Amino acid sequence: MEARSFPLPEPEDSNRKSADDSAAGEHPADGHPANGHLIGCLTIKHFPAWAIAMARRHDGTQPLIVQEERHIVALNRAAAMQGLERGMTAARARSLCPDAACYLRDPVAEFSAWEYVLERMNRITPFMESTLDGHPGASSTGRSSSGRSASGADLTTSDQPQLWFAASEPEIRMVVRALGASVGFAPQRSTAWLASIRAGAGQVLSVSEDDVEAFQGAFPIAWLEEAGFSWECVDGLQMLGCNTLGSARAMSERHLKLAWGPEGVRIHRLLHPEDTMSVSVFRPAPAIRKHFTLFTPCYDAPYVIPIVHRLVQKAHDKLKNNVVGQVRLILHLEGHPPEHAARLLTHPTARLDALVRFAERLTDDLFGRMHKDKGRVGVEKVEIVLGGLLTGDMIQMSLFDRRLREVKEAVSKVHRRYPRALKKSVVREGAHFHEDRYSYVVWD
Repeated sequence: MEARSFPLPEPEDSNRKSADDSAAGEHPADGHPANGHLIGCLTIKHFPAWAIAMARRHDGTQPLIVQEERHIVALNRAAAMQGLERGMTAARARSLCPDAACYLRDPVAEFSAWEYVLERMNRITPFMESTLDGHPGASSTGRSSSGRSASGADLTTSDQPQLWFAASEPEIRMVVRALGASVGFAPQRSTAWLASIRAGAGQVLSVSEDDVEAFQGAFPIAWLEEAGFSWECVDGLQMLGCNTLGSARAMSERHLKLAWGPEGVRIHRLLHPEDTMSVSVFRPAPAIRKHFTLFTPCYDAPYVIPIVHRLVQKAHDKLKNNVVGQVRLILHLEGHPPEHAARLLTHPTARLDALVRFAERLTDDLFGRMHKDKGRVGVEKVEIVLGGLLTGDMIQMSLFDRRLREVKEAVSKVHRRYPRALKKSVVREGAHFHEDRYSYVVWD
């Protein structure tokens, strides 16, 4: 079959409203979208860099790189244009581009940023499943946030989070552009995941039922590395002459498994997708919400700010042992849809003065945006949401996961320098005397 390209729809097509578009906007109870039963998959490329840029409000025109251990794991577009690549050492990246802002990978910022994405998408559709667990530092484990196993999630070990959802393309196009996300639509979850990899930032790519094989025939095999497949697997397929995913269709599951083990099985499942299960209803993460309804509409920010202060104080009283990673403000307007504003905190905090300061800035910025876009409008209801709730245990767990490899590397250096000198204690069960309960063995 001849490979075909899949051009994106023109921007003006998303503004046309027809009977089909209005029908596609309705979400049936089974979680299937109305646009030909296509399942959507949203992902954000170089997500660790995107999350830090969101939290620190980094200028997108300046290079940004994210470091884990000694290597670069994510970077933004400006850094890529400077010749930097994922996988190179941080020292080499800084020597090639001294102006690049370098940050250590921050699982807490990634957790808060992904919650922001989920909240934005949940305004459009209630049918969503996320591959991230409910704690910072979680990778794609194949377990959805709705409690069900996501069939397409176990096909990849990529650290890019995926969000499967049921909605139509015109509904999500503006949100996708605002987030800079990549979205793919396909009849199967695995094909939708590949389509989201093929789509660019802020773009949507749809693959119909009849075009799945043609899409596989046009999908470059080198892009499987972005889907979490190892370089050895990708290079082995290229050495066999497979330049596209579709060209590997001639190989059976047994051949792929013998050559590359579990990765070969995943490739076979990508080539023969059967994961067409519908998307379940999304359960939002816990958040603290407080609101106040005005008797008469208010038109100026100075009159709303005292209300915001009081709402933040009442929400802060409900925090208990949690810290806040995200502050959201919602203004319900007179004769207009609600206006939303959110701020990801660089460092999660439970300090009341810091939360009040962030909420006050959000109020000023949101009023300025409203006056610019809509003119003078009245506010009927003010709502404050403290989201991205974290506990101290969750933050410590993310730090432990980040440092685990560094600890193992330090132990290995000691082993090489002083062989069999580093020991660990082992507890003996059933020892009669206290001094016999512990013995020390060489740390393997």
